[in-house]
Formats: sequence, C-alpha cells, structure tokens
Amino acid sequence: MELVRFSTSGNGGFRPGLLHDGSIHDLGARFKTVADFLCKHPQGWGEQSVSLQGLAARPASMAQLGPPIDENRVLYLIAANYKAHAQEAGLDVPEQPVIFSKPYTALLGHNEAIELPAISQKMDYEGELAVVIGKTAKSVPAARAAEHVAGYTIVNDVTARDLQWTQLGKYRIVDWLSSKSLDRSTPVGPWIVSAQAVGNPHRLALKTTLNGRLMQDADTSMMVFPIWQIIEYLSARVTLRPGDIIATGTPFGVGGFREVFLKEGDVLSVEVERVGRLQNSARAVR
Repeated sequence: MELVRFSTSGNGGFRPGLLHDGSIHDLGARFKTVADFLCKHPQGWGEQSVSLQGLAARPASMAQLGPPIDENRVLYLIAANYKAHAQEAGLDVPEQPVIFSKPYTALLGHNEAIELPAISQKMDYEGELAVVIGKTAKSVPAARAAEHVAGYTIVNDVTARDLQWTQLGKYRIVDWLSSKSLDRSTPVGPWIVSAQAVGNPHRLALKTTLNGRLMQDADTSMMVFPIWQIIEYLSARVTLRPGDIIATGTPFGVGGFREVFLKEGDVLSVEVERVGRLQNSARAVR
C-alpha cells in the first residue's frame, strides 16, 4: 500500500490516501495530512498495521496525484552526493553534505507538466531517491537514523543550468533560488512507499529516461554520504519533522554537461527499484 496525496476535483484540495490494487482509499476522514498519517506510522506501515475497512475508494485513474508532501513541510536536497556526478560537473567531492531546499511552489506531482520558464533555456533533469521522515529528528546519530524514516519517494531535481551561477564580488557562487526553485519545476512522487517494503535503501537501481532514451543508470550504493549520515548531519542543524523529505542527490548522466536540455513535449521518467516510477512531460511557459 502506497501513501498518496490526491485530489478528485482537479483544482487542488489534496488529501491523503492509500493506493491498493488499483484503487485509492481515502484517508481524509482519519488523517488531515500526510504528516498526520506518518506520525501514526513513523517507521512505515503494512497491511497488518493499516485497515482499509470503511474507507471510500475510487479508481486511481480518476484521481490526480499531487506531490506527497504537505504545504507546510520542507523538501531538502543534497548536492554532489555521487562522485561521478560531481566529476561531470567539474566539482570536487564535498567533505560534508551540501544542503539546499525548495519551496512548495516549485513542486508538482506525477503526470503533471514540468514548466519551462522564459527566463531559462537550459532546464536539466536530475533523478533522485528521496527519504521521508516519520518521527521528529533532532541531533540524531547515524546509528539511530533509520528509526526516524517512514518511507521513500522519488524527486526529479530539475535545474536551470543557465541560472545556476552568479558573481558575488570576486567569488562565483551557486544561485540556489534561481536555478533550483522555479515554479512547478520539480516533480515529486508518485507516492511514498513504506520503509518496510523498501528494505535497504542503499542497494536500489535508479534509472532516468528522456523520451525513452536511457540517460542515468546507477545504484544508490554509489552515494558519497549514505542516508543515515545525511540525517545525522541535517538533524544537527535543523529539526526534521514527520513529512519532511530529503532527496539524496543525483548520479552521473544529467543532460546539462552534454548539452541536452528539456524542450516542449519531452517526457521524463525516473524509476527507482522498489519505489516506483515518476513520469512527467515538459511544457513551455512563455
């Protein structure tokens, strides 16, 4: 059973549900938010711990899936967390995790269109495994980090390469806002899979395709900083709350360093073993 955030109105109004056997079971009467459900199941859930009895159900084909994160939660992301990706970007492997975040306005759900804005001509994909916090984490050691994980999802960290760098005096620095937080640029989803169903998150195949062409083909064992170390680092600095999501970085094969950028009508797919497949088209907004 996958946890989704869905709408049947077509105009937002997302609420939590469980996807099971092709139907979405509405959790709205029990839980107002995704975070409420995760607080009840902080280390994941299964058919033995969640009853679908009494829940209204509808075919998944009749619902819109939104990003499975509440509007008051945070999407954190890790830069250069795969050695080969750091190398293709001309960067040194970082000595400690490099963290940034995105506002909710940057996010969109499965099967929605990534918006290509007029201010960028070089929008690039970055397929990533993401971890979902299930229990409040503050100064949590790596050895206990798994106790705070409820599940996993997928993030496509779409990046405007031509807006990525800016000059600050004599220093060239990353413009995280302009390059990473553009409206409706970052797909998340399609759902959250229980940590119990995924098992070891550091041995999962990750593949990204663009119009059917394989662009990224990697394994999460190739991370520089494993998930537990990332949680230790982040929770020493900020309090992680149930429903917060941490995208764990992208592997080698992004388009920006071989001059492959998104255009109107492109179809992107990011697939992570045991988690699912996140698919989106691209649409120019001029």
